[in-house]
Parts: sequence; structure tokens; C-alpha cells
Amino acid sequence: MDPVTLEKVEFDSVRRILAGFCRCSLGAAVARHISPSRNPEVIARWMGQTTQMVQALRGAGLPPLGGVSDITDALARALPGGGATGEDFAAIASTLETAGLVRAFLDGLDEPWDLLHDMASGIARFDTEVQAIRAVVASDGTIHDDASDRLKRLRRDMEQISRRISEIIHGYLHQPEVSRLLQESAVTLHADRYVLPVRVENRGRLPGVVHRTSGSGATVFVEPHACVELNNELADLRDDERAEILRLLNELAVKIAARSEDIRTTLRALAQVDLVAAKAQYAYQFDMIPPELSETGPVDVHQARHPLLMDQAWQQARAGLPPEKRHPVVPIDVRLGVDFDILVITGSNTGGKTVALKTVALLTLMAQSGMHIPARADAKLRIVRDVLIDVGDEQSLQQSLSTFGGHIHRLRHILHKADSKSLVLLDELGAGTDPDEGGAIGQAVLDELRHKTCLAMASTHLSVLKAYAFNHDRVDNASVEFDTETLSPTYHLRIGTPGESHAITVAQHLGLGDRLIANAKKHLSNQGKLFSQAIRATGVARQRAESARADAKQAELTAAEQSEAYERKLAELSKVREDFESWLAHLPSLQPGDELFVPSLGKTARLVRLQLHRQLAVVDSASLQVEVPLRELMPDVGQIGIREQLDGMRREIRQQLQLSRDAAEHAAEAEGNYKRRLADLRRREEEFTAWQAKIRSIGVGDVVPIARAPGKATILKADLASLTVTVQAGEGQIELPLSDLFPQRGPFAPRKGAKAGKAAARKPQVKDRPMRRHASSSRSAKRNRDKLAKAQPGTEVFVVPFNRRAKLVRIEADKGMAVVLAGNFEMQVPLADIEPPRPPKTPVPTSGESGAPPPANNDS
Repeated sequence: MDPVTLEKVEFDSVRRILAGFCRCSLGAAVARHISPSRNPEVIARWMGQTTQMVQALRGAGLPPLGGVSDITDALARALPGGGATGEDFAAIASTLETAGLVRAFLDGLDEPWDLLHDMASGIARFDTEVQAIRAVVASDGTIHDDASDRLKRLRRDMEQISRRISEIIHGYLHQPEVSRLLQESAVTLHADRYVLPVRVENRGRLPGVVHRTSGSGATVFVEPHACVELNNELADLRDDERAEILRLLNELAVKIAARSEDIRTTLRALAQVDLVAAKAQYAYQFDMIPPELSETGPVDVHQARHPLLMDQAWQQARAGLPPEKRHPVVPIDVRLGVDFDILVITGSNTGGKTVALKTVALLTLMAQSGMHIPARADAKLRIVRDVLIDVGDEQSLQQSLSTFGGHIHRLRHILHKADSKSLVLLDELGAGTDPDEGGAIGQAVLDELRHKTCLAMASTHLSVLKAYAFNHDRVDNASVEFDTETLSPTYHLRIGTPGESHAITVAQHLGLGDRLIANAKKHLSNQGKLFSQAIRATGVARQRAESARADAKQAELTAAEQSEAYERKLAELSKVREDFESWLAHLPSLQPGDELFVPSLGKTARLVRLQLHRQLAVVDSASLQVEVPLRELMPDVGQIGIREQLDGMRREIRQQLQLSRDAAEHAAEAEGNYKRRLADLRRREEEFTAWQAKIRSIGVGDVVPIARAPGKATILKADLASLTVTVQAGEGQIELPLSDLFPQRGPFAPRKGAKAGKAAARKPQVKDRPMRRHASSSRSAKRNRDKLAKAQPGTEVFVVPFNRRAKLVRIEADKGMAVVLAGNFEMQVPLADIEPPRPPKTPVPTSGESGAPPPANNDS
């Protein structure tokens, strides 16, 4: 896996968190160096091990790894003549003993957790070796007195001589003629020999051997002659003891050396068990789930959270920080490879774009390392060969690269390596240079990623890259939300809607000044304004589609969870049936005199006889024979309650499945509406571009098509600043808005093909007369104003003067005007000229046509 990516997304921090859950140094060492795999079979095995360990954790707890330590160095010394100490063998014994407990734990798991049982097979048994070590070495590393007969005898003799020496030398302390020679009344041990501290001026007055002088020179340490021989004998015994211990440890070394390879294999297995247990604890601690993994499937995760932000919030909670002061962890929904492969994320700075990229990267890397991920239970991830990310400042003084140059250097590497098996994540695509050129480079990069058919996410502030998604298949927009009131990001990711940088809004809130703000808005490019109109035209439909998709996913997940709960309850009923059948099979084996508990009597009674044909048992209770129905003696297995629960669950499942189907249909319908709107938007964009070209080419005297009778007019004057022209139409001169030139729709629009021409010929022509306008005081105008006051932005209305539909942008009631969006134009229209949409007229059937569908063609 790409090492730069691992560094940029801070995968080392995830490793560090995982190592913190390990219970021994062996597992922690492995955890700090885990790497994602590219092999689907390996990933599936790792993920299965973690999942099974989580299940074991909930039921049986964790493997008993407390006594395991890294004994690699001790093993290297545990060779004949290798110099291993008692502490080395004590650590070896503790680890080998714990290995046996871990294997017993894994083997003893009742559930069919095959992957955990397979891990147990890698742990060898060392009962003989542990017993041999324990017979010689105590748990603290000391050697037992009875490790051998000779050692036992030596230590007994040493104890006796030590006692005699102590009696003699302590006797000197009680002799007045000796005590006045001493620096202090105490016995000191020097090189395993007992000595007395004599003042230097009394040197020679106490017969004995001087062993040393104090640092100050005021004291000499003297071994009295009466103790010299005994101390010599004690020293010899100590030498013999050391030789005997060395012999015993060498014997243990021979036994351990014979199994050294098995021990190393077991250590590796224990490290893996500890690693898997740590993954399970990590998953359990943060409520993570195993994603569905595939080589060609999508990335589709809901409520995904950034692992490091989760750990940060958890640490803050442990430190007692109140919730309002903790860093928020906002879940996001992300998908790739479903209806699009490339996602362009836009929005304000510090809004969470980079966090979104890193979240997807980390979740992918964690999953391919066999770890659960923090997301909703229906998460899906694609197994990729490489996760390639460009994020942060790549400037390098050593390489003389600018920030832009650093990004280009990294982009070149990414585009060279990327293929259909890659996940590419680009932060601030096109930034660091001229916006026009940066946008061109960004589009070229997106083109290349589309050509390579890889999954990709790219964040940007460039409007041209926002527009890219509208004009290319398998590419979509997303935005990070920003609260313009509080000037703070919400960190939510909204797929389908491009975001805005909100730079002017933020500047206005920070007091830049109304005049400067107004001038800034004037300087916004016309392309940006048109693009904002396009966003509004499709935004509502897309948001509805995304909301419906989310509802359908949630309904599907709920239905699946209910089905799983039903299956678990069904398995419980099966177990109940087995218990009941076992009880029935046991009945014939009951013998007179057997004791039975009778609930109605509240005590135990003796069986007299069974009357199976009558379903009765006769029992003796206090010398009184009583008939008891067999059903009363049946154990309470809860069959009736479980059946009632199952019936209720079946009803809930049927209802939820219907809700899921309805939600899926609604989502499909909403998605279809959005796609139709998007296709219409793209077509309108093409028409508008062509119309603009025609408008730029007009001149006085040109004859041009117009949107009213007689259909053509001669240009007399063009005032492009006010968006109007004066034309000669028929006998008179009229002033028209530019939108009435070169009509694309309506009775005077050009028709393509013979069929269109015939349809136009059949359609009645609009007479050359002014359109009737409502008087502002009329009832109909008042009714329209009342309706429009309640209308929401985006509502479709009918503009009478233009004889066309448009979308309502806003109402300016104080001016008696409304702003509507017609095609790519925003215009002000009097409220009296706006009506609710006109219903489509029912076509009159022509000869041979009827309201019924045509009969089926039965020709063979």
C-alpha cells in the first residue's frame, strides 16, 4: 500500500490506538506494524477472525493473555551454556503456561467459530516443559531448595554455618573491650563475609583480616580470626551452590532448546491472538461493524465517523471535558461506484472536506487490515490495490518545489499508479495557481480518472469543477454544509448539491462594509451566477432523491435486522422443541419411587405409576396418592410465549418489507425525476450557449425570429445593457426583451423534421395582440397574490406575458414583483402577471385513436 497515503491519513495513529488494546508486548509490537492487505482471501480471513472474536468477547470474554511476555531474548539465552537466569526460565514458564490457557480458551468456545479454533491449532502444548521449570524455578525466578538433593543439603549446611558466624560476630558486639574499638556497634557484610567497622586508630587491636578501608579513611573493616575459617567454609559452600544451580539450569536449557522452534511458532500465534483480541476490543469500544467487502462492488457507507476524531472525543470524555467542549464527531454518508464513480466535494474552508476524504481512506485501510469500521451496519467497501491521496502542503525546500509544484509532483505519481483497482482522493484539486488554469488542469485530471475507471473523491473551490459533474456521466457533486448565521461548518456531507465557499458572506459578517460587499457581488463572474441558477433548478429534486434513497436504505436495513431477529427467535424455538422432545423421550424411563417436583403441590413427591393413555402420573405425597396431569410435570420451556413472539415478528417483518418496497419505489421515482431534470438542464445549457452566440452576432437591419407574431422582425436598435431590442414587426415598432429573440420553444420556434412541421401546422397560431394582464386591484389578482405569498421557492408558476412556465425564486411583496427563473434567466415580473401552472389539455382522439391502449399484436 502507498506509504505516503499511510502517512498522510495518519494510519500510524490508528495502529497506536490498536496497540493500546493489546494485552502483551508481542501483540502490541505486531499492532504497531500492521499493513493493509491486497489479497481478498487474506482480508476475508482477518475480518472473519475479528468478527468471531467480537462475538466471543460478548459471550465468553477475552483470551487469558495476562501472563504472556516477549521471551525472545530469554529463549536466545536458554541454551546449554547460554547463561539463562532463573528469571529467564520463570518468564518462559509463565508464557508457556499462559499459552496452554489461551489454547484451552479457544478450543473451549462452544460456537462454531472455525477461524478462532484454527488459531488455537497454532499454539503447541508445553505441559512437560512447564512442569520441569516449575520444579526448579519459582515464579519470582529464585531456585527451589528442593530442586535437587545436593542443593537441599548445601543450603542446609550454609544455613548452619551462617548461624554460627552470626553468633560469634554478634558476640563481639557485647564485649566491652571490643565495642569501644568500633566506629559503630554494627555488623557489615563484605564480599559474602561478615566484618566489623573498627576505627582506624584502633587498627591492629582487634585480631583479624582487614578487608577494606572506608572512603573517608576513618574506618577499617576487620574480619575477626574466629570467623575466618567459618567464612572460608561458607564461601566454598556458596561456590558449590552456584555450580549446582548452573547444572540444574543447563538441564532445563536442554529441554527448552529441543522445543525452541515450537515455542517461537507459539509466540507468533499468541501475538496474532492478542492482535485479533485487540481489534475486537477496539471494535467493541467504539461500536464498529464489519463491512461487506468485494473486489468490484461499491463504496457505500452511512454514518461513517473518522476513527481518530472518535478516539479524541473519547479521551476528552475520559478527562471529564463537558460535551459542549469536546470536538464534534459528525457522521457522513458517502458512496462511490453506485450511480457515480467520482465525487467532487465543495464548500467552505474548515468545513470538513479533508476530513471526509481521510475518513473514506482510513475506513478502507482499516477494513483491508482486518479491522471493523465505525459506520452503519450495511456498510460496503471495495477491496482496492492502492489508496492514493494528495492532501496537505507538499512544498519541499530540499527539492525546490512550490506548493503547486508539490501537488503536481504528487498528482503525476498518482495518475501513473492509478487504475480500476485504485481509490484516489485529491484535496483542493486545481488550487495553488491561476483559477482558470487550475480549473483546466483539474478537469484534465478528472478526465484521466474517468478514463482509468477508478473510484475517486476530489475537493475544490473552483466553480468550473463544480460544473464538471453536471456535464459528465458517472461524476457527481457533494458539499459540506456551512451555517452562515454562526459562520461555522456543520461538517455534514450532502451528496448531489455543490457547495459554496461563502467567502463574501463571511466577509460581510466580519464587517467588510456594504459598499465593498455590493461591489464584490458585481464582480462575480456571469458564469458563476448562471451556475448558481442551475444549482437551484435541480437542487430541490436532487435533495428529494437523496432523502428518498436514505429512507429506502434505512427501511431495507430495518427489514434485514428484523429478519435476523426472527431467525434467532426461530433457532430458540428449535432448541425449545429439542428440550421438549428430550423430556418426552425421558418419560418412559421414569420408575416408581423416582422423585418429581409437583408445582401444584409445591413440593417433591414420589412417582407411583404413569398412565400415559390418560396423560396422568400418580404420585405419593405424605402417604397420599394424587393424580397429576403430565403437562404439569413438563418443564417450562416457554413454547407458547416464543410462538406468540414469532407471530408478532412475522407481522412486523411483512409490514417492514412493504415499507422497504414502498421506500425503494419512491427512491427510484425521485431519482428518475432528478435525472430527467438534469438531462433537461444539460439540454437547456446547450441551447442557452447557442442562443448567446446568436445574440452576440446580431446587428441593425438583421431579420431575426421572435417569440410573437408574425414570427420574424427586423432589428432597429439593440440595447444589450438593458437586455432589450427595438424591432420592426409588421406595420409597427415594438420593444422586446432579448429573451424573445431566437425562440427555442413556442409556436414560432424552429421545428425539426416533417413530423414536427405537421404538428406545428395543426396547432392554432397565436394572434398578434397584447396578452391580457390582470388589473392589480381585481379579485383574480388578489387571489393570485395570496397563493404566491404561501408558495415556496422552486414552485412552478406560469408567466402570462411570456406564455411559459418558470420557477419561483422569491417574492418582493413591497414592490408588487416576483423574481422567477426561466431557463437560465432570472427576471422580475409583476405579481399580476403570474398564475398557477396551467393544466395540460386532454388531446382530442383522432380517427383510429381511443383512450384505451391498442390491442396486442397476435401476429406470429
